[in-house]
Amino acid sequence: MGDEGPGRLPLLFLSFSVQLTMDMIAMAAPLLALSLSASPFEIGLLATSRGIVYGILPFAMGRISDRADRRFLLASSMSIYAVAAILFHLSRSPIELIAFRFLEGLAISIFWPTIEPLFAEARGQNVSRSLRGFNLSWGLGQILGPFLGGALITAFGARSPFLLAMLIAIANLALILRIAPAKPAQWGGNPGRLIEGGPPLSLVFANATLGAILSIFFAFFPAFGVRVGFSALEVGSLLLLFGITRLAFFHAAPSIGIGLEPRVGLASLGLILIPIGDRAAIYSGVVLTSAAASLIYAYSIERMLRAEKGHLGRMAGVFEGSLGIGFISGPLLAGAFAGLGFSMAFLVASLLGVILILALGLHKRLGRRAARPCSPSA
Repeated sequence: MGDEGPGRLPLLFLSFSVQLTMDMIAMAAPLLALSLSASPFEIGLLATSRGIVYGILPFAMGRISDRADRRFLLASSMSIYAVAAILFHLSRSPIELIAFRFLEGLAISIFWPTIEPLFAEARGQNVSRSLRGFNLSWGLGQILGPFLGGALITAFGARSPFLLAMLIAIANLALILRIAPAKPAQWGGNPGRLIEGGPPLSLVFANATLGAILSIFFAFFPAFGVRVGFSALEVGSLLLLFGITRLAFFHAAPSIGIGLEPRVGLASLGLILIPIGDRAAIYSGVVLTSAAASLIYAYSIERMLRAEKGHLGRMAGVFEGSLGIGFISGPLLAGAFAGLGFSMAFLVASLLGVILILALGLHKRLGRRAARPCSPSA
């Protein structure tokens, strides 16, 4: 293998296939838990156990990926994923499923902060085009994963998606051993602290807010849709529309030159429209929320992976870790108000966007004030 690293097609397949298996497992695990007589509390633990790991480990794994053998890290992640998938398939109690979800969280906490720097390096300085391909590949996997998982469950039962996930992980392991670089890219420099020499805090907070908004949407929208009279098929169609819109705006993101605040504002507007309850408002809100989330994601990951090329793994770790923190905190925060009605969850998510816009504005104002030269003494 040459110094240029793996080609883009293998990297695109890896990001697509891993996201595909993640969403198959995300659909199959709760259904298998229900068949094993899981309580609602255990179903909740199953949903959060992977997120707890993913909100913590990527910060460390990103640093490690800058120093360690990336082939070893990627191969380890797929080996762990294959083991987790077969353990899911063999599990006999909800507690076992919860424990194995932690193992799955470990696998993806290694995988994503390690593969993202490879995309940033794949086209030299043209990070935008390379990351557009990355976003499209995992976005497609996220659309197809639930449908494939649902088809397998319908045809062969709730345990069948785990077998396919294991086979995909093994195939990915073979591909990684063939194409992944044996050493990390040597950009030079010494690893620094998170704040000093790290990504701007505004991007970290924006990313955490994005994670919270997305997790609130996916946690509460299906139940909200049924409550307002939509069929399960229509709710599924709206989630498919969300995914298709995301792919379209991932593709268009490099040519959209608006700043971060308008993107966040678009998300807040979309989230306000959803609780109106009118069909046209809900459809418009779903499209606007998806478009804005895609634009925020593309803006954030590109700037984080441009921020300091000597430490791309560390930046990818901060990116994924801050998303993970949002994924954990979002449903908890919205759930505290959802007792007043599912509409409150979307209003909370919209308010998070407004707070972020105000914080970004204050941050810029303080930055300009700090940069203003002092008046000379008399």
